[in-house]
Amino acid sequence: MYASRSRVALDRSIGSGLARFPLQVRAGPGAWAELTRLARSLAADRFLLVCGSGVPRVHVERVLRHFGAVAPTRVVGACGPGAVAAADDVVVALGGTGVIDAAAGPAAHTRRGPLLLPTTLPAVLDGALSLVGPAGPRRRPVLVRAQLELLATLTPEAVRAGLYALVGNVLAVCPGAYDQVCARLRPDGRYTPETLASFIALCADVRAALTYYDPLEQGPGGALRYGHEVADALSVLGVPRYGEAVAQGLLVAARCARRAGLLDAADEAAHRELVRRWGVPDVLLPPVAAHDVLTALRHPAHGPGPAGDTVAMVLLDGLGRPHVRGGRTLTAISADVLRSGLAASGATGSAVPRPGRPGPDREPVGTGASCVRGAGTPSVVSQDTEPAPPGAAPSVRSLP
Repeated sequence: MYASRSRVALDRSIGSGLARFPLQVRAGPGAWAELTRLARSLAADRFLLVCGSGVPRVHVERVLRHFGAVAPTRVVGACGPGAVAAADDVVVALGGTGVIDAAAGPAAHTRRGPLLLPTTLPAVLDGALSLVGPAGPRRRPVLVRAQLELLATLTPEAVRAGLYALVGNVLAVCPGAYDQVCARLRPDGRYTPETLASFIALCADVRAALTYYDPLEQGPGGALRYGHEVADALSVLGVPRYGEAVAQGLLVAARCARRAGLLDAADEAAHRELVRRWGVPDVLLPPVAAHDVLTALRHPAHGPGPAGDTVAMVLLDGLGRPHVRGGRTLTAISADVLRSGLAASGATGSAVPRPGRPGPDREPVGTGASCVRGAGTPSVVSQDTEPAPPGAAPSVRSLP
């Protein structure tokens, strides 16, 4: 995906409530030696390396070589037996969001949190930065390390679809970065390490700002799931790439918000333009029945839906301004409004053939004034984010 000689060094400190953990983004020959030194500083009796089945063997062997030089290292599958850690072990998660979620189990029994090495963009832009997993709150990681060489084996299609957290964050939280992200997005899914690092920095700053006072992501942090309600339904119905499902969810949410009198035509058009620059389909191919989507939204896999003939979605009053009712970002909308949103994305009113079930390599379902579109200037991202002073939330910076 890019030349191995590229050098990237970017540090962030993610504050989520009272918890704070470091994020490091690295690329280049010296970065692996630094990882070995960091592993040694943990003084672990043993490392438990939890891996996903889809992680390329070359990555597993490289990580194993560096951690194995420091302490005995045992490799276990994310879905297999044997992921039991002792108190003085350090759990290392190598994989996508599913692996990060699986590593939370054994890490709960250790003295320190896990060390996360995400190998997919959904994991590095979303899952690894969250302290909330499918089973609820999870331990603060001792480190999130985005080693960009671990992303180099991703196909351009996987890279493109994996950017859904970036696109959603720009629309729902930080439109100040809209023009810069538009200029950097490539429909072919081929990015330099520097560009990927800037995307990671933006998503990290957005999450830090939203979760500073909302670590469980039940209040303002709900904006991080913009577009995911419809995406979850489409994923159940067989849309193979979750990123493409999120793209549909963003467009459906924009049309629903406009139909509800919340979003204007210019902001809805901004959704379509960003999705076009992103390069994912802006219509469902092949189309999915609107009735099936409605049914899936009323009976989501993660719990009961809203009562009556309504569904709950994150909607926007404008770019970067989630619609809030009672302190929550979820808004109940009627089935008729949702049908109009689905119609705008190509969903039909009658059942049609749908794509096959997702394959085993599909990523599991995840996750201020300066953010006004066009405001401010790019900031430098090579510096560490300083902790916010007591009583002050960190600001969201525009894309460097």
